[in-house]
Amino acid sequence: MNSRIFFLTLAFFSSLMAANAVTKRNFNFVVGVDGDFKAAKAAAEASRNGRFYIFFPDGEYDIGGQTGDANQRTTFSASEVSFIGQSMDRVVLYNRSSSEGISTTATLDLQKSASYTYMQDITFQNRAYSDPNASANRYVVIRDQADKNIYKNVKMLSTQDTYYTPSGERRSYLENCEIHGTVDFICGGGDLYFNQCLLVLENRSNNCLTAPATKSTWGYVFQNCVIDGHSVNNGSFRLGRSWSNQPRAVYLNTKMRVTPRAEGWGDPMNTVPALFAEFNSMDGNGNPLNLSQRKSYYSCSKDGSTAYFNPVLSYEEASRYSLENVMGGKDGWRPDQATKQMAAPAVSVNGYKLSWPDMEDALCYVVFKDGVYEANVTTPYYEIPSQTPQSASYTVRAANEYGGLGASSAAVNPGESSHEETGDRFLFYYGNGEVFSANGTEFNNRWACSEVDAEGYGWAITGRDDKSVLYGNDILVDGTMRTTFKNSNGAQNVFYLPDNVKPVKITFVGYTNDASEVGYLTEVNGDPLSLPFMTNTGSNDFARNPSVVTYTFQEDVCGSFTFTFSSKQVCFVILLETEPMLCSTVSTEDVEANPIEEGADAYYDLSGRRVQQPQAGHFYIYRGKASFAKEGVDCGW
Repeated sequence: MNSRIFFLTLAFFSSLMAANAVTKRNFNFVVGVDGDFKAAKAAAEASRNGRFYIFFPDGEYDIGGQTGDANQRTTFSASEVSFIGQSMDRVVLYNRSSSEGISTTATLDLQKSASYTYMQDITFQNRAYSDPNASANRYVVIRDQADKNIYKNVKMLSTQDTYYTPSGERRSYLENCEIHGTVDFICGGGDLYFNQCLLVLENRSNNCLTAPATKSTWGYVFQNCVIDGHSVNNGSFRLGRSWSNQPRAVYLNTKMRVTPRAEGWGDPMNTVPALFAEFNSMDGNGNPLNLSQRKSYYSCSKDGSTAYFNPVLSYEEASRYSLENVMGGKDGWRPDQATKQMAAPAVSVNGYKLSWPDMEDALCYVVFKDGVYEANVTTPYYEIPSQTPQSASYTVRAANEYGGLGASSAAVNPGESSHEETGDRFLFYYGNGEVFSANGTEFNNRWACSEVDAEGYGWAITGRDDKSVLYGNDILVDGTMRTTFKNSNGAQNVFYLPDNVKPVKITFVGYTNDASEVGYLTEVNGDPLSLPFMTNTGSNDFARNPSVVTYTFQEDVCGSFTFTFSSKQVCFVILLETEPMLCSTVSTEDVEANPIEEGADAYYDLSGRRVQQPQAGHFYIYRGKASFAKEGVDCGW
């Protein structure tokens, strides 16, 4: 295999994310397999052997009925526990509180001892009845009294006081989470960092997003978040109101699909805020909001306090609210290192055995059959039960050090044999080729690889005549940052091949060019697809953790093939695996029109053109016969 830059080895898949080696461990408890949640909770609270991993396959779990008190509040006291779900939207842990109250209703109440909790890909919901005529509907989902807890892809569904952190010197980190509610649905104390979260205001007028009661250094910090909700909230809700202590809350680079009142903030409840401010707030289209009427003066009759400050931060002031500063404290805590996701394993199948390159930074590997949990293993292989039908579809995901599952592998079927590698792999990115106009317009709609050993490879935007091939952000590929292509927002593309090769597999590595939505690969060679690029520009460290989407060709293809992305823009590089095949875009009649005499000491390509020096890896006509030139073999067949 050629070792030039556009040929990749299997290290490509394992080097998308760099981290220290992790000791392999199985999940300690799989709910529904090893027992119910009550048994999992008891096992975690009894464990003394380091971090305890609980995995929840897709499904709904009535933890209020299993482990809750009379009001279905479940308390949890163990530290260093990972709550890992298969998927955020399809793993739901819920309760139904019968009476309201901020300290008595939590779906999950993390006690002060439950520090170093890690949660990923789970929904928590309080399904209590919310009385529209009641003065309060305080139905908590998460009551977090502990320190240094991490939430990744966690959804919280309730009304008032959804996420409650009792006052204290504590830190929590939330990344790509989704929190729903009405009044004060993020409330309490501590230093909390909300990174790229979605905050959803439910159908009620006069809502208020936060009620800080912080007395710590930073308070609530919302970075690159999105505020959305029912249309009744537009122009009527408040970003926050001060509860007690020295309340602080700042919104940085927030996209507001529904906008608050012009003054932004509400009147104090028990004391004035220490700081309520914004920086670079935008509407849903990314346009700057007018912040000139934001509230700057506060007075509270309950304690006689007053406050005056600028509610709009300068660039220098906003820059102080970095994740490192807010979460670092005295111990340099970096929770964003814990949330890094694993790349998709490159799974192959030989009969009834799955295998993939080992990933040293993976805790374990989780195997799914037809989307349903089957096993978790610490080895880079899995023996499929022999009675499994060949129609079954298997995928594998790798878990990071804290148990969170990364991207899914491409699906494979038992009984098959993976393609034997007899061809080459090429990596195409914006920087190893040139763009030009192929339709005589001002738009450079075609890209051709300029590497010597990859002549004839390239692609073009063919679905539109007013688009150029552009470049996106750099992403990490095989340990090196490579510049991506940008797709043409739903237009079909054509990939061009040189003569005498066929594509075997194409892999797109990249991201959705949007902070909150997902793009898809929708077609290759006429086959309709719906393969998502889950990594987007709103994802943590997206450039180093891109999505990997793979398509295997079912039929031989000669000359070119099409590929199409959804209208939501995707940026990508291309990994193409090929094999030799007697294949030419020139017809047999064209070749026969240039007859070659038997015994002539000359080489011709399949278009009948004389070749001075044959190259390995290509077909030629020699002495009237088609022959394939192999590397290191004399061409005098």
